[in-house]
Amino acid sequence: MKMSDNTPIIIQGLTVSKGIILGQCKLLQHGQSDYRKEKINSNQVPRELKRLDSTKRKSLVELKKIKNKLKPNVRKNIGMFLDTHIMLINDKNFTRNVKKNIKDKLLCADWAIYEEYLSIKSSFDGMRDLYIKQRIEDINHIVKLLLKNLKKNQKSVGTGLSSLGGFIVVTDDLSPADVLVAHQTKCVALISEFGGRSSHSSILSRGLEIPSIVGVKNALSTLKNDDEVILDGNHGIIIINPDQEAKRYYRRLQRDDISKKKKLSLIMNKDCFSSDNQRIEIMANLELPQEMKILTKKKFDGIGLFRTEYLYTDRTDFPTEAEQVAGYKKIVQKMRDKPVVFRTLDIGADKEIPENIKSGSIARNPALGLRGIRYSLNNQKIFLNQVKAILRAGYYGNVKIMLPMITTLSEIIHAKNLIELAKEHLRKRKLKFSNSVDVGIMVEVPSCAVLSSKFAEHVDFLSIGTNDLVQYTLAIDRVDDEVNYLYDPYNNAVLNLIKNVIESGIKQKIQVSLCGEMAGDIQFTRLLLGMGLKSFSMHPSAIPEVKEIILKTDIRSLEKLSSRIINCVDSKEKHELIKKLNQMTKR
Repeated sequence: MKMSDNTPIIIQGLTVSKGIILGQCKLLQHGQSDYRKEKINSNQVPRELKRLDSTKRKSLVELKKIKNKLKPNVRKNIGMFLDTHIMLINDKNFTRNVKKNIKDKLLCADWAIYEEYLSIKSSFDGMRDLYIKQRIEDINHIVKLLLKNLKKNQKSVGTGLSSLGGFIVVTDDLSPADVLVAHQTKCVALISEFGGRSSHSSILSRGLEIPSIVGVKNALSTLKNDDEVILDGNHGIIIINPDQEAKRYYRRLQRDDISKKKKLSLIMNKDCFSSDNQRIEIMANLELPQEMKILTKKKFDGIGLFRTEYLYTDRTDFPTEAEQVAGYKKIVQKMRDKPVVFRTLDIGADKEIPENIKSGSIARNPALGLRGIRYSLNNQKIFLNQVKAILRAGYYGNVKIMLPMITTLSEIIHAKNLIELAKEHLRKRKLKFSNSVDVGIMVEVPSCAVLSSKFAEHVDFLSIGTNDLVQYTLAIDRVDDEVNYLYDPYNNAVLNLIKNVIESGIKQKIQVSLCGEMAGDIQFTRLLLGMGLKSFSMHPSAIPEVKEIILKTDIRSLEKLSSRIINCVDSKEKHELIKKLNQMTKR
C-alpha cells in the first residue's frame, strides 16, 4: 500500500545475493505471457509455421548475442544457464507439439506456443521436486521470449535493461538472460516479485555478485520509477523513500562492509589456529572449476566438497571417462598437494536431475527416492566410469572419494567393492591412477548419523551434510515456503546427531568435517567448535568471517556451554545460551 510520497515504507523479501545499495529504482514489467487467442484457416498454416520458425531463429540469435557479450571468464562459468534456454528452444518435442497445435487445431503460432506451455505445466502440477519447478520456470522464460519475438517490431527480451545502468531494477520476474544483461549494463541491484534462492536467476545473481532480493510481493505496485530505495541484501529489507537518518545508517554500513572486507582479506593469509593453539581445517565447497579463481593465493586447506554434477548437466549424453579425467585433473593440479574431495554423482530431491540421467518414472517423493548413492548403485556403469576418472585424476595430486546419501552399511561395502573393481579395470588397461584414495561418506540421513560409530569402521572419513540432515531429521521440506520455518539446525535432535558423528570420528581416529550450510554460518561456528569439530567446508565467500571467529576463539572454554546448549529443551533458555556462547572471545 502506497503512502504519502515522503513517507518511508519498508517491505520484505528473500535475500539471494548480499550487499547494501542506495539508489533510484526503475520498473521493468514483463507481465504475463502475452499471446493472441486466434483460430486460423487451413491455408494460413504455412504462414504460422513460418512465423514460428522465424521467432525461434530470432530468439536463438538473441540469447547467443547475450552470451557472446559476456567476458570470457564469466561466459565459461555461467553461460551454461543461457545454454539451458537455447537447448529448450531447440527441443524437438516442444517444437513438434507446437507445430501440431498449428496444423491440427488450427491455432495461431502465439496460441499454439502458449497451449503447449500450459500442457507441460499441467503435467507437473502438484509435483514438489525443485528441479522440475526450475525447469517449468525455464520453460516459462523461453515462452515469454518466443511470444514477444512473434510481435512485429518487439524489442528483444532484456533490452529494456540496457538503459538502466546505475539503477536498482524492479521487475515481476527475472530470467537468467535478464540477470546477465543487468550485469553487462551495470545495474546495481535487482528486486523481483517472484523467484527463490535456488532458481537459476538467483544463482546467477550470487555468482555475479549483484545484490538481489526476490519474492517481494506487489513490488511493482508499491514502487514507482525514480523512487529512492535502500536495498539491504543482507537481511532482505527494502526501504522506499528513506529518511536522512536511514541513509546515514546504511552508508555507514556500506563503509563498514568495505572496511571489513579489507580486514578479512588479510585474515585469509593467516594459518588457522584458535587462540588456544588448536589447528582447525578450513576447506571450500565448489560446484564449478571456474570457482577456483576465488581461492587463488589464499590460505585454505583444500576442497572439502567438489560437486561433480556440472559435468552431467545440459547435455544429451553421459560424459566419457576421458572427459571426466580432463575436468578433474585440472582441479587436482591447481590444488597441488591439497586434498580434493570429489562427491560422486548426487541427484534427486533438490539436486538437479539432468534429463539424460533420469532413471525410471518421476518419483512421487524424490527426497525419498532413487537419489545419491542409490542411483549410482542402480547404474553401476555410470558409477564405475566416474570412479575410474577420479582415480586417474588422483595420480596428479591428492584426491578423495565421497559417497552421498548413505543409509546402510551394505551401500558402503557395495560401493567400495565397485571402487576396487574400477582399480582392477585400470590395471588391466595399464593406466596411471592412485591406488590409495581415501573413501568417505556423507552423513545426511538420521540412520547414518545414529550408526556413524559402526560406519566409521569401514571408511576413511565422515562429512556431515547438515542441509539434508536437518531436513530428514525434522521431516520438513526446506524449499517449501509453507513449512521451511520449521527448518531449525538448533533443534536438539539435530545437534545430538551431529555430536554423535563427531564423537564417532574421534573414537575411530578418522577425520570428521561438516560441509553443509551450518559450516559457513557464523552463528554456528563457536557451537560446532565446542562440540569438537575440527574441519569446516563451506562456500569460499564464507571462509573469511568463519576464520576470523576461529582465530579469536579459545575452544576449550566453549565445551561446557556447548554441551548445555545441545541438551537444553527450553527454547528461550537455549537462545540465551547461544547468545552468550557467540559473545565469547579469546581469554
